[in-house]
Amino acid sequence: MKIATLNLRHNQDRWEDRFPLVVDTLSREQADVVGLQEVYLPIQQAQRIAEAVNAREPARQYTVYVEPKWGPQPVEGVALLSRLPILDQERLELPEGERVAQRITVEVDGQRVHIANTHLHHRPIEDESIRLAQMQALLDWMFSRADSGWVLTGDMNALPESTTIAAAEARLNSAYFTLHRQHPITFPTPLVADRWEGPDLCIDYIFCDAARLQVQEARMIADQGHADDPNLYPSDHFGLAAEVTIIA
Repeated sequence: MKIATLNLRHNQDRWEDRFPLVVDTLSREQADVVGLQEVYLPIQQAQRIAEAVNAREPARQYTVYVEPKWGPQPVEGVALLSRLPILDQERLELPEGERVAQRITVEVDGQRVHIANTHLHHRPIEDESIRLAQMQALLDWMFSRADSGWVLTGDMNALPESTTIAAAEARLNSAYFTLHRQHPITFPTPLVADRWEGPDLCIDYIFCDAARLQVQEARMIADQGHADDPNLYPSDHFGLAAEVTIIA
């Protein structure tokens, strides 16, 4: 099973120019499930992406599952695209920041796997008070269903050394770190690098339940710019992809 994750940067920073690059990326990767963050709801962004990818792969169609943020009149949310049969789905409203997590249960070779996707709060920058509480709520929600293996994708807005990621790694393994023994830089891409005044960051992750899932491959995606425009990338984040197998 191949999983991918990508923060879309909603409709900002030349979205219409970026859209074909996002479609090219997902068509090239052929992931079974894709977690998307910063999905812009007014333009049905996730549905539009899925329709474009599906047009190239008529035999392997993505089903789209979108969850908006909580709060009044949300315009942004998260989405999961799945080519695997979805057996169940659920939403969790995280504490503070109007953030949500979503879960689908899919069937892989006759076995169930739970896949969660989220986008944790970017504030406050100076401490993990909100993100850690969100991660703890998310993990408790996930592991209340301990009947099958878990994958967690998303933009955690948290560095590898943070208490937020430490909480995740107490129960899950980073797919990329498991294979490469280092964390990837996932932000910023050249799309916004000239306006970003901070350091390069690792804030996007694919986590796996090591007791039930084995990581076979993990790498960065959405890391190819436009051939004629060196600053045009699919998003302001690089994405990740991981191949996992179920441990018998």
